[in-house]
Amino acid sequence: MIGRIGTVVLVAVVAATAIVANLALLDFASAGNDPVGKLKPQAHVPNAPAPPASVIRPRIGPVTDEGADD
Repeated sequence: MIGRIGTVVLVAVVAATAIVANLALLDFASAGNDPVGKLKPQAHVPNAPAPPASVIRPRIGPVTDEGADD
């Protein structure tokens, strides 16, 4: 069984490894050719396709179902 000191050392090593890995990934991810801020909106957004004829459109206004779903 690992003693209390061994557990503390193991946790410290795992924490240090995680910190080093995060710093390495942050260094790798912060490249100079990042496109953030240089995005251009599309000039034309296509319309959504029409629904099939079998689709029942929702009603506008109050629904008079007399509490059928209660």
